Amino acid sequence: MDDFVPADLNRDLHLLDELLGDTRSRYHRRLTPFAASEQLIVIDREIRDARLQAPSPELQLEIRRLTARLRALDPH
Repeated sequence: MDDFVPADLNRDLHLLDELLGDTRSRYHRRLTPFAASEQLIVIDREIRDARLQAPSPELQLEIRRLTARLRALDPH
């Protein structure tokens, strides 16, 4: 990925954090299916692990992949 821009990564991380917060909130209000709980836990852990990595094009791709998985888990 030749067009890596740290500001884009920061934006992607911010969007992922918002989406994760919204999904957690929806889950606690029982608006996200209970069957999704295990997947939500796994994705949450992967997000925390990704946040420990140094900024890079690979991290940006990982953040975008995690965002897509989280959206697919709770498409609202």
